[in-house]
Amino acid sequence: MNHKTKSVIKDVAFWSMFVLLGLLVLFILMEAFIPKQTINIFQVRTYIAKYDTMEPSIKPNDLVFINKVNASQLEEGDLITFEADINYDGDTEMVTYYVDSITEVDTDTYRISVIAEGATVPFGVILSDRIVGGYAFRIPVLGSIIEFIKSPFGIGVIVINGLIITGIVIIVKHGQKVEDKKEVSDED
Repeated sequence: MNHKTKSVIKDVAFWSMFVLLGLLVLFILMEAFIPKQTINIFQVRTYIAKYDTMEPSIKPNDLVFINKVNASQLEEGDLITFEADINYDGDTEMVTYYVDSITEVDTDTYRISVIAEGATVPFGVILSDRIVGGYAFRIPVLGSIIEFIKSPFGIGVIVINGLIITGIVIIVKHGQKVEDKKEVSDED
């Protein structure tokens, strides 16, 4: 390979990484501020599993990735994610369960019966308009790390670490400037 080809490959790799990092930052910002729109733009959304009803497939504190699905294409045994009031406190949370059965109500609406792994589900039947997406994959334990980073304590730790690193860099650079000045004065 000649020098020009290597240079072009390096440039393409650099800008590709730049674009990918930009998309990752955009995804993270959307998940933080407008999570319901993330699935429309990226076709993927995440949530942190809070309950053990789907163990061993999904464990508490797993970061679960879901993708956009069409209710008409669902089959028995598929994993779907929807919003439900688990604690009966008026707040809905995302949960993932298996499709047990599907019944078409009309052209765009389906009645879906869901089950958990080894557990009964109190809201066993949902309508297709409540589906957020289908299970894609999970990253174990990453949810705990994200929850820590989002907490006030986690933010404080990040800020303090950033200040410490900045202080160390300033001290090291200042020390290098003093050494450079000594070398210049010694040469004179």
